[in-house]
Amino acid sequence: MFTNVKADGQANKPPNYTRRMLWVFVGQLILIAAWFIWNDSIPSWVNYIIAATAIIFPVIAYLTLLAQPSVRQAWRWVFREFYLFALSISPALKYWFSFRTVVNLVRLVRSLKTFPESMDGWIALCLLPFKTYIIVALPFSLVCVKVFSFFHPARRDYWELEDLLEVGYFISVVLLLPGALLQALVCRSGRASQTMFIFLLGVLILLLLMPRVVA
Repeated sequence: MFTNVKADGQANKPPNYTRRMLWVFVGQLILIAAWFIWNDSIPSWVNYIIAATAIIFPVIAYLTLLAQPSVRQAWRWVFREFYLFALSISPALKYWFSFRTVVNLVRLVRSLKTFPESMDGWIALCLLPFKTYIIVALPFSLVCVKVFSFFHPARRDYWELEDLLEVGYFISVVLLLPGALLQALVCRSGRASQTMFIFLLGVLILLLLMPRVVA
C-alpha cells in the first residue's frame, strides 16, 4: 500500500529494514557475550559502558529506522487501521445485539430439527455420547489433573482417574462395535467406517490405560 512512483512511472516499494535490525540484534548479542566472558577481567567502568551500549544500541538503531519516511508512513497506517477497527466495534455490537438479530437467531433455532427423521440419524444420535467420550474424556481429564496439580502441588495424587477412565472406555468400546455393525447394515455408507475408526481409537486408549493388559 505504501508505494511511491518513480519518474518512469514504475512503483517503488518501501525498503525492507529487517536485515539491518538483525545485524543490530547480532551486535547486541556479541556485546552481552563479551560482558559475560570478560566481566571479571576488565574494569567496572568498562562493564558499565558495555552494558549501557547493549541496552541503548538497539533503541538508537530503531529510532534511526523510525526517522525514515516509509517507516513512519507504515506506523501511521497501522494506527489508522487500529483506529478504524475501534470505531467499527460499536456498530458491530449494536448489530449483533439488536432486536432484528435476536429475531433472526430465534427463527434459525426454531428451524433446526429437534429429532432425527430417519433410522440412520437415530442410530448416529445414540452412538454420539460414546464417540464423544472416547475423543474427549482422556484429554479433558489430563487437563483437569494438570490444573488441579498447579493449584495444589502438594496433592498431585489426589485424583486417581485411571480406573474411572478404564470403565468409561470399556463401556464405549463394547457399545460402539455392535453399533458399527448395525450401521453397516441399515445406514448409508461412511457411517460404519467412522464408528469403526473411533472404536479402534477407544481400544488403543484402553490398552494404554491398562498397562497390565499390554504386559
